[in-house]
Amino acid sequence: MYTLNISGHHVQSGEEVQEVVKEKMDHLSRINNQITSIKVILNTEKHEIHELIVEASVHIPGHDLFATVKTDKQLKPALDLLVGKLEKQLIKYKAKHTGRQHHINANDVESAEERQEQAEFDELVEREVI
Repeated sequence: MYTLNISGHHVQSGEEVQEVVKEKMDHLSRINNQITSIKVILNTEKHEIHELIVEASVHIPGHDLFATVKTDKQLKPALDLLVGKLEKQLIKYKAKHTGRQHHINANDVESAEERQEQAEFDELVEREVI
């Protein structure tokens, strides 16, 4: 389980907005269950166009992920884009850290003598002597 912190600058983050954000962020926890906290910041800027900025930082033990989306769209499409970016980072992180393969070193390789002894042992087991 993770903690979710939602804050807004120039945006009202009422219960409806918080529920939408929580729903979208729950999707990330299904990808990686090691998430300990997610911080989401909603911001609007009114220059020539009304721009919505959504930022999120995801904390996993030993690593932090960060993504930001700037759009003139509504909250849900902006969150979809943000979750898409974070999802890619989580999948890449998970593949990198769970896909570690065992590398053979000199101590892991059987010598010819060890293979011979193993073959003799297997033969004795097969004949039910041992």
